[in-house]
Amino acid sequence: MAIFRWGANFDPFAGLRHLQRELERFAWPWGAQTRRIGGGAFPSVNVYESGQEVLIQCEVPGIERKDLDVTITGETLSVKGVKQPLPDEENLHFIRRERGSGEFVRTIILPDAVDAEKIEAKLADGIMTIRLPKKAAAKPKQIEIEG
Repeated sequence: MAIFRWGANFDPFAGLRHLQRELERFAWPWGAQTRRIGGGAFPSVNVYESGQEVLIQCEVPGIERKDLDVTITGETLSVKGVKQPLPDEENLHFIRRERGSGEFVRTIILPDAVDAEKIEAKLADGIMTIRLPKKAAAKPKQIEIEG
């Protein structure tokens, strides 16, 4: 009987995570990944990757720092918050309403393993920037060829 050993980098769920990321890109209205406020997935996000880190930018205009919560569990980052209603909103008659209010959650599956102890989040001008440094094992390493 032959014995087959899986490599150290074998991940039996890699295909499922890839499928989940692709489905998340479509921002399905019935999915649990997004909360729709004002007709679109909220908050809008961009996810960038370099050799050293994963960078996430979220558009959260008009939301104060105290109303935002960022958590990470394994390879999943969650941005939760509350978009406060206008004062006396119940007494207003809207002619057109595209900016909603209420609670929201946006969940992002991260492309690589990150160092959760070194994550930084900053809020400036309605953009929250989250920097997630990659773990050493996930960073590319240049191998010198001897000859």
